[in-house]
Amino acid sequence: MSDVNHVIEPARFSIWIAVTFVVALLALIMSLVALSRINELTTITQGEVLLLNKKIGHAQPEAVPPAETEAAAP
Repeated sequence: MSDVNHVIEPARFSIWIAVTFVVALLALIMSLVALSRINELTTITQGEVLLLNKKIGHAQPEAVPPAETEAAAP
């Protein structure tokens, strides 16, 4: 068993473990930043859609169908 060739030298395992941990930590930070940006973008987009819907409703009041009540919803 002593003739096994390792891809990583056993003396450098600790360095590779530290580098892997740092890369995983960077990936976690990047994913959290991406989630917060997506959340903010979704909130802004929903606000813009509601604002446009309100503008369309004020511009064409006869074309807007009446909103359904909660009791009528299944």
